[in-house]
Amino acid sequence: MKPLSGLCAGLLVIAGLLPAHATEFPTKPIRFVVPFTPGTGMDRIARLVAEDLKNQWGQPVTVENRTGAAGHVGAQLAAKAPADGHTVLVTASNISITATLVKSAGFDAMSELKPLLIAAYGDSSLVVGGKSKFNNLADVMAAARSNPGGMRFATPGSGSPMHLAMAEFEDAAQLKFLHIPYKGTAPAVTDLIAGHVDVMFVASHTVKPFVDSGQLKLIAVGAAKRNPLISATPTFAEAGVPNVSTEAWYGFMIPRDVPEPVRKKLFDGISSALDKPSIKSDLQATGLQVRPSTSEEMQKYVQAEFRRYAALIDRHKITNE
Repeated sequence: MKPLSGLCAGLLVIAGLLPAHATEFPTKPIRFVVPFTPGTGMDRIARLVAEDLKNQWGQPVTVENRTGAAGHVGAQLAAKAPADGHTVLVTASNISITATLVKSAGFDAMSELKPLLIAAYGDSSLVVGGKSKFNNLADVMAAARSNPGGMRFATPGSGSPMHLAMAEFEDAAQLKFLHIPYKGTAPAVTDLIAGHVDVMFVASHTVKPFVDSGQLKLIAVGAAKRNPLISATPTFAEAGVPNVSTEAWYGFMIPRDVPEPVRKKLFDGISSALDKPSIKSDLQATGLQVRPSTSEEMQKYVQAEFRRYAALIDRHKITNE
């Protein structure tokens, strides 16, 4: 009997040395790092999913807004956290831009963060002031062609997603605009309404109140299909200019070395939350399209997006200053 008892003891020792990973995860509160201010699409997703995970796992899930450097500060904080799954980055397409524009010693977002899943998508629309003489994309393009480099195109800042959308529109339509960068969307929209600038891209889910009040006019939406919230607005392709995509994803990333069993438990838990009708309807009401991906699909999507943005940034000599 001694050999058998010795074998059992050995197995117990080995079992004790093996990481429990998913069987014990989470062992403490989980932290969702959101690299932008409260009220954004990613912040809303984070808070809804956090509440659901708390109910699923019986552990608190906190949302921490860590802003700075166009999302780079929060991304770096999450990437450098212990790779035990208790810190998750809730981010968006911006990370594919800042990975090229913002250089930080000792940090590479594309290699140090692992895609977990895309939760939802949103798009942006080309808009003009309510009193503008432009009523459709043909009007905007005709004016831009008659005054190359003189038509004032506002963005929330140099190197912002809206700046890259402008550059993509320039390429697709073979136009040249005068870039007017602002410090945020609000002052840019204010000047657009006042007629100080001519045109800009605005997130589609935020634009409807301005359109309903007559302060802004919709020109085209940068998506493959029309946005249900503004269904009368044509896509760029329908208006005669294909290859303009302002679709942005919102999703979850984790430190690169998080163990696979923990990654899977996070993936399954977040996917379950996003499948809840109440969460879906809440996000859809804000204009987001809930289309959860697999980790592999997100990996391919983000890599392709990173290459696309890097090429745009290089071609247009875009900086974040």
